Amino acid sequence: MHKNADIDAFSSAYYLSEILGDAVIVSDGLDRYVKNLVREKNLEVRDNIDFDYDEVITVDTASREQLGKFSNLKIDVVYDHHESNNIEADKRYVDPSYPSCAEMVYDIHKKKPSRFAALLLLAGMISDTLWFKHANRRTLQIFYEIMNAYDIEFQEIRTIVDMPITFSEKISVLKGFQRAIYRSYGNKIVVATRVSANESIVATELISFADIVFVGSARKDEVRVIGRSREANLLDIFKELSEDFSCKYGGHKKAAGMSCIGDLEAILNAALIVSSKYLER
Repeated sequence: MHKNADIDAFSSAYYLSEILGDAVIVSDGLDRYVKNLVREKNLEVRDNIDFDYDEVITVDTASREQLGKFSNLKIDVVYDHHESNNIEADKRYVDPSYPSCAEMVYDIHKKKPSRFAALLLLAGMISDTLWFKHANRRTLQIFYEIMNAYDIEFQEIRTIVDMPITFSEKISVLKGFQRAIYRSYGNKIVVATRVSANESIVATELISFADIVFVGSARKDEVRVIGRSREANLLDIFKELSEDFSCKYGGHKKAAGMSCIGDLEAILNAALIVSSKYLER
């Protein structure tokens, strides 16, 4: 799984570990949702590889850089739904038509997992489609298929997906709004802001009020920018920015991330300028 794995990545990995058998799940960190889930359910996710293995499979990961400390491993199989995926492997299952990796791995194998794994898959689909905002017809078909097969009620899934926002997340969102700068082009708005943590949550909140959002943070020599968009292709924008700031980027057209070496303010200002071309079209 990618570094700081989310529920979509974890549910995909968990499903594959069940249907393939004799498999372990490894990641260079988990997000707070997955970390809480793993702790509550006493699940095993390793942060190292100190054993012999026959095959390495990546899920929901677009580039080697996203694997963190495991970036140099030989990859045998790739399962991903990001169109920016560039990981070389003997077997590649990469299909951006799926809004979530969870629905893709299930649709490929069509093997019934345990009821708990089924709940995880449904949670992964909800999370990565932002409660179906980015879902398509096939997403809903697969979602219903799994719910119906296990007689699952929606409330059961919510117990996995719903987590109250923490105090630090509330502060990050408020600071993100406080520091926000914006540009308007006709009736379209692009916003950029900076925080010290929780970039994804801040970006998700801001996109309710704008058409493109960039939330940046600086850690030592690295600048991280999380983007959200209603219509414009963030991968095109990040590609243009990477030419000037030597950035690595990945994700989806409407939800993507970028890591760069440089000045945070300069990168956010450049993002505002580059975005104008896409909003004026």
